Order: sequence, then structure tokens, then C-alpha cells
Amino acid sequence: MLIKVIRQVHKILGLVLSVLFLMWFISGIVMIYHSFPRISPPLKWERQEALSPDLPAIDTLLKSLPDSVELRGISVDMYRERPVFHLQGKRFVAEIYADSLQKVESPDFATIRKIAVRWGGSSAYAVDTLYHLDQWIPFGYLKKEFPIYKFSFEDKAHQELYISSKSGRVLQLTDRHSRFWAWLGAIPHWLYFTSLRQNQPLWIHFMLWVSGLGALMCFTGLWIGGWAFWKNRKKGFRSPYKKWWLRWHHISGTIFGIFALTFVFSGMMSLVDLPAWMQKGKQKNREIRFRGRGGEMLSMNKYVLDYRRIVGRLGEVKNIEWSSFGKHPYYVVNTATEKHYIDASDSTRLSPFRLTEALVKETVQKIHGKEVPYTVTWMTDWDSDYYSHRGMLTLPVYKVVVSDELHTRHYFNPETLYHRQIDDNSRLRGILYSGLHRLNFKFLVDRPIVWNVVMYVLLIGGTFLSLSGVVLMLKWLGRIIRKVVRIQK
Repeated sequence: MLIKVIRQVHKILGLVLSVLFLMWFISGIVMIYHSFPRISPPLKWERQEALSPDLPAIDTLLKSLPDSVELRGISVDMYRERPVFHLQGKRFVAEIYADSLQKVESPDFATIRKIAVRWGGSSAYAVDTLYHLDQWIPFGYLKKEFPIYKFSFEDKAHQELYISSKSGRVLQLTDRHSRFWAWLGAIPHWLYFTSLRQNQPLWIHFMLWVSGLGALMCFTGLWIGGWAFWKNRKKGFRSPYKKWWLRWHHISGTIFGIFALTFVFSGMMSLVDLPAWMQKGKQKNREIRFRGRGGEMLSMNKYVLDYRRIVGRLGEVKNIEWSSFGKHPYYVVNTATEKHYIDASDSTRLSPFRLTEALVKETVQKIHGKEVPYTVTWMTDWDSDYYSHRGMLTLPVYKVVVSDELHTRHYFNPETLYHRQIDDNSRLRGILYSGLHRLNFKFLVDRPIVWNVVMYVLLIGGTFLSLSGVVLMLKWLGRIIRKVVRIQK
């Protein structure tokens, strides 16, 4: 009786989800190489105007602000051929022209057209005024930018550029190549369809329900497959099914069913926090990072290096941001090709800001307190908690081992200021998501060829398993339809 119920559950879920699984596995192969198109930071700074050397002293800006303003962030770049300060504070956000200290007004279409030509590299285009999101800007938070101008360029790449009418900010840039691969990869894999993705809570709940039901479908399939082998164990370890598609669905499900289950389960885990019952320690879901500002803006008198000295000294400077590591000020400087971290406490020269062991210890004590014991070492090779997939991380780093119940480790890159904090909770989450979904395990990451072979075998196996499920679903559906037709006759 139980196995009959399980069979029916598997059939019904397969009827609904087998096509979706087939789409997920095929698009997963594409996702190894192509994601959803987004404007990368290098492209952004490459096409950003270079800062003008004619900039005011920062004191001039500060004196113009009300005393009640508590700044937590300042940056400066060019907009409409004029330098602009971007200010953030507690209940305060503003953009102010550096040369007049007046607020930046919304751009007119002539200004937006200049931005479009600079980004698109061509004066031949068609333009649409959008009041609804489309496939390449499907995110609900962009509705505040309406109307949005879409520029379609008549170039070989068939570029499409989206610009906000409110701020003149470039929201998206795609070309024929990125759109093609997105349709085969990211859009079906993440279900990035505009009608669904623009409502983020609905999209998340839909993905959770689909993933949960998918996991149940895989589990019931494994149960049925194991039961079939057990029932026919005296005939040897072979499938008892005679029909070709059913037989190979059983065999491929036995081989790749566990992967299909972990694949869909780990995809679900990417959208939720680690459940409280799975977490350890008193610092559940607590992770403090010291990359960039620590949440508070330093007193501006600590920035003794005049930011204007940076312009023209590091090539074409596109953006300067006031930042800090703990109590130590520095500037983040973006040029067309590089990112620099400049020590703001040195007024005599432009020296790079680098983390020292003393700064690392100061940070660790701020996170854990002075009573918790720890050790700091200089690490020049990867370990089990810090390793790089596709060059995303770099060495050497300061490694901090904290003697606490969560076995916390910290990794501080002295040059990029990158900080990675990992403990038992984040390790478990890493296994449940990136480990099971992306095979992000050190043994495989250290061996890219092996990683590719294993990933391809699993994805192709999952594709065949899903394809056989689709065929069986269509055959079952066809039998039901023919039966209904016979009854009606």
C-alpha cells in the first residue's frame, strides 16, 4: 500500500516538475560559463568620465552641510562633465555638484543621450521609453527609476542600454551574445521571467516551493528505485523493468538520483538562512566584516591627505571613496583598469594602505573581545577554509585561528583588504549550498580538470534522467487522454 502511494506521488510530481528539472540541468551546463548579464565594475569604470583636477577642498563641502548631518559615506566622481559628491548618512542621502555645492537635478533627455552614446559607442540607435520592467531589467526595485530609457544600438553587437530618467544612471547593458546565453542559462535556471522576478517575495516563495516539491520527487524516486532492486535482488543487481525508457529511467535514477536530490535541495538552501536548529553557539547568523567602512564615518580631520592630490597621479582616476578599516582612514581609488587603496593618514605622499598584523589583531579583538585567545599566522598556501575557485581569492593572507566554540577562522588579505570570516555555521551552509550545488570542495577546486569532468558527468546524467522522466510523463499523460477519449465514446 505504501509503495503505491509513493508511486502516485512520484508520478504526479514528475508530471509537474520533470520539464523544469530538464531545463535546470541543461541550463546548469551553460551556467558554468555564462550568467545573467550585468554591468561589471571594470566596464563601469572604463566608461566613466575621468575626474577633473579642478576640485574643491573637502572642508568647503563639510561647511555647507547642516550640523545635524552625520556622514557615513562620501565618494566623488564625474557626472555631466562636472564633479559630484555622493553623500550618505543617517536618514540622509544626497548628490551635490562639487563646483557649486548645489544638489544634482534630474537629467534632461539631451544629457541622457550623451551618456548613451558614450556607453554604446555609436550615434545610431533607436530609443524606447519604458514604464514597465522587461526581461533584462526584471528586478522590482528598479520601478522607482521609471520612466527608463532603452537605447537599441545599430552596431554589430546589437547592444541594448537601459538608463534611469531620474538619475541618469546606467542600469543595464546587454548585447546579442549575452542575451543568447542568458536565455539558455540564467533565465531558465533561476526562473528570471519578468512577471515572476519583479516581485521578489513571490519569486523566492515560488522557488522554495518548487525546490521543496522537487526534493520530494527525487526522494520518492530513490525509494521506488531501491524497492525495485530489493524486490528483484535474487535475479541480480539489474533493473526489473522491460520497457526501454522506464528501464533507463530506473538505472539513471539509481546512479544520478542522489545528485538530483542534492542539486535541488542545495538550490533551495541558497534562498534561505541556515535553520536555527542546525546552528551552533551564541553567535547564530552573526558575521562581522571589515571590508570598507565599518558602519561609522570617521571624523574627517583624520583624512589628512588631500584627496585632490590623488587625481592625475594614478592615471585616469574615475572615482574616489572615503573609507576606513576600524579607526584607520584610507581612500578607495578606481581608475580605468585598477583599484587602489591609499593611506589617508599620510599627508606627505601617496602610499598604499596595507593591513599589518597589529591592525589584524585590533580587528579580531573588536569582534571577539580581548579575553578570547587566538593566533595569527602568515599563510601563503590554501587551506580547507580558504581556497580559490577561478581565481576569486588571492594569497598571501593573515590567518587568525580563534579558540571559541564555533572554531572561527579569519582571513585578511593585506593588499585587497578582503576579510573572510568562517565558523562551523558558515562551513555547514557552504556545504549545503556551494558544496552540493557547485561542487565547491577543495579537492575538486584544486584540480580544475577533475572538477569539470565530474560536473559534466553529473549534469549530463541529470539531463538524461530528467529527459527520460519527461518521456515517461508524456506517455503516461497520453494513456490517460486516450482512456478518457474511449470513455467519452
